Amino acid sequence: MGCSAKARWAAGALGVAGLLCAVLGAVMIVMVPSLIKQQVLKNVRIDPSSLSFNMWKEIPIPFYLSVYFFDVMNPSEILKGEKPQVRERGPYVYREFRHKSNITFNNNDTVSFLEYRTFQFQPSKSHGSESDYIVMPNILVLGAAVMMENKPMTLKLIMTLAFTTLGERAFMNRTVGEIMWGYKDPLVNLINKYFPGMFPFKDKFGLFAELNNSDSGLFTVFTGVQNISRIHLVDKWNGLSKVTGIPMNCSVKLQLSLYMKSVAGIGQTGKIEPVVLPLLWFAESGAMEGETLHTFYTQLVLMPKVMHYAQYVLLALGCVLLLVPVICQIRSQEKCYLFWSSSKKGSKDKEAIQAYSESLMTSAPKGSVLQEAKL
Repeated sequence: MGCSAKARWAAGALGVAGLLCAVLGAVMIVMVPSLIKQQVLKNVRIDPSSLSFNMWKEIPIPFYLSVYFFDVMNPSEILKGEKPQVRERGPYVYREFRHKSNITFNNNDTVSFLEYRTFQFQPSKSHGSESDYIVMPNILVLGAAVMMENKPMTLKLIMTLAFTTLGERAFMNRTVGEIMWGYKDPLVNLINKYFPGMFPFKDKFGLFAELNNSDSGLFTVFTGVQNISRIHLVDKWNGLSKVTGIPMNCSVKLQLSLYMKSVAGIGQTGKIEPVVLPLLWFAESGAMEGETLHTFYTQLVLMPKVMHYAQYVLLALGCVLLLVPVICQIRSQEKCYLFWSSSKKGSKDKEAIQAYSESLMTSAPKGSVLQEAKL
């Protein structure tokens, strides 16, 4: 009676496995939160050994710059004093690529670097091409005119003569590519010749000319190796200290407008009524996607989540497996008790049991029905 040797061995093996699972689950409950935190901190800090270092150095996140222009419909009428009429054109979308160079790790838990940006036009995402012509106010002429409003008349007349000689007008008709990345303008050359350093650009004028293939200045940011709470915070930018910020996952929208008006003595301004005319607006955004998102999700989200649930699954499985040998032992004891109890019955009971056993060995008469005997 009782469990067989094979069954007892299997129950014992399951009990040992259950004990191991329960112990492992309990250890994981204590250790996993700390391990997950260490793993996350290790992979997000700015360190050559971290998961995110190459992504920080060569940012794979696709940033897009979407530009919308306000095309002036009635430039001649504006010069006569009429109200401006504009229409929105675009978007003209550019993919922005960023990479860092001159990376230098400092002794105070910071790293210094230059970040370069380049832009590539995306025809499939744009509504138009870079060859589209846009009528816009001539920023150089109208901006300079407002600045010269309170200057002597002689100086303003000289400026009018210079504008005329150089062929400058109040409005210009340029392509999207020229407005964005620059076009040669004799006025720019003239100003740079006699007033060096007045403009940040040299021989070309463009609203985004200085952004393409250029760096954003010298950044010094905290790496987070020694103090994770300061990771990515900017310590200095171009020598300026006490600057904070996280240069990732940003979304920016900005509109550029120009205040223009008629200025006595500068003929190019005509009879323009004072107005703030919108030139363009742009939106810049970036979102993690593709292989980069998959890598970060697997290492920093999925694996910690799997480990978090695994610890409780192991603990529960261990408890269940530990019950198997316990149940087997209880059942074995019950059967042994029943056998022992039956052996203690009186002689009459033994005779009845023997008679019943003999009746099972003989054939029953035809047509009879065997009745179940119960102890």
